[in-house]
Amino acid sequence: MQAEAIALINAIEQACDTRALSYGGVGYWPLVRLRLWTTLIQRMVTGKKAADADTVSNTGPAFAATGAAAEPVGPAALGLLRAAGSGATLPARADLLFFARPEEHSDKTASGMFAKVLDSVIERVPGPSAKLELSDPRTIGFSRARPSLFIDLGQAGAGLSFDPPSMLTGFTELKAAADKVADVTLDQAQLATDMGKILYFARIFEKLLRALGPKALVLSVYYHLVGMAWMLACRRAGVTSVDLQHGRLGPHHGLYTDLIAAPETGYDLMPDRVWCWGSRTVDDIARHMNPACTRHRGFAGGNAWLYKWRYGDASAFAPPALAEFTARLRGSRVILVSLQPLDTPAPPALLEAMRRAPPDWFWLLRLHPLRRHTAPEIAALLARAGVTRFEMDAATTFPLFTLLRLADHHVTAFSSVVVEAAAFDLRTSLTAPEGETIFAPEVARGVCRYTPTGDALLAHIGEVLSGERAPLASDFIDMREGIVDRALTSITDSTAS
Repeated sequence: MQAEAIALINAIEQACDTRALSYGGVGYWPLVRLRLWTTLIQRMVTGKKAADADTVSNTGPAFAATGAAAEPVGPAALGLLRAAGSGATLPARADLLFFARPEEHSDKTASGMFAKVLDSVIERVPGPSAKLELSDPRTIGFSRARPSLFIDLGQAGAGLSFDPPSMLTGFTELKAAADKVADVTLDQAQLATDMGKILYFARIFEKLLRALGPKALVLSVYYHLVGMAWMLACRRAGVTSVDLQHGRLGPHHGLYTDLIAAPETGYDLMPDRVWCWGSRTVDDIARHMNPACTRHRGFAGGNAWLYKWRYGDASAFAPPALAEFTARLRGSRVILVSLQPLDTPAPPALLEAMRRAPPDWFWLLRLHPLRRHTAPEIAALLARAGVTRFEMDAATTFPLFTLLRLADHHVTAFSSVVVEAAAFDLRTSLTAPEGETIFAPEVARGVCRYTPTGDALLAHIGEVLSGERAPLASDFIDMREGIVDRALTSITDSTAS
């Protein structure tokens, strides 16, 4: 399905001149790509429902105001704050700046919540660095293991000259192509409004970048309005922008791959470089890239979170109730299920297998980090299906790698946990056809298998459990010792491209 979506996007690129799409001198095609990709994937994948499937609410989390006190830090003109008592400091200079979103802080430690993708890199930076977030009274108060500085947009933007409102050049031709090729109707007013927001944020971020003078800005998941604004600000300030891989991107991803129409100097709203888990993702990005484009390419930096668990000290992430939980699982065959943000997160085949499974099989249902608030709906869905031998709370709140160490098998629709599970020598059953396509190399190696029915899922799990747990030698994540540190050196080296 991803390949089909990309094919439609590429066909639109052939049907109109996407390089002529401009708003105030900034090319807006990457924003359109985001809109097209989101719409097409919702249509083809995330919103797809089987006739007999039970559904849940598929909306993102909401945060309640904490009422936490904030205090200024650094020069007043920068508009930076810290949560009172957090101890966050602004170094005199920062080799690297990191931008985080509150929802990325998903793993609990005694010292606060840990943003596994970003914080596991931050703690290995040899020189000074700082982590930034937008100031928001709903999220500033929860404790972070690695504290953030918060940007007060009003104060940071005081005295700035912002880009004036503009027009979307080339929109008529673009709209006609999107309608004809992909049956997607683009909203001109919404696109113009969103581009205006990007340019507004970008002026504030550019001011911060010029004042703090980092060599690079690092974030994970750039494809939202604030992220794209950081990309534009970096381009204007001459700072390298780096996107950290957060999951398996796959051979076709609308925001990273198949950039056949990319200009030679790249897009202003996309990252200069992509930190990839391994060479396969680097190749996926490069395979259908305009060969003349010098930006948006990947480099192998490994998975810093997994690297921490293999080479570092992960004791701070051991849940207090781990011993009790482990004892509870003793004598059971443990199947970890990674649910995804789909309208049908638990397909009929999975529910049937859970209901008919042998009594010594125990299921750990892990909710997607952005869908933890749907736990009551999932519990009700399981009750309607007659499923009883499962655990959801601990399976959702415990660190993923703790669960992979406890599990005997893994099940998912097409989550990137497939390749992380393989690093723990766990095989996976795939319940969605998209998984068979996305993980075709893993299927060929026997790391996973497509199991579309309850019978097929039970048979595959039973086959795996009856055999020995042998090393899978998955090569998707480069786990060579030192790879994370070498990647950081390549970013901070002023000669890096």
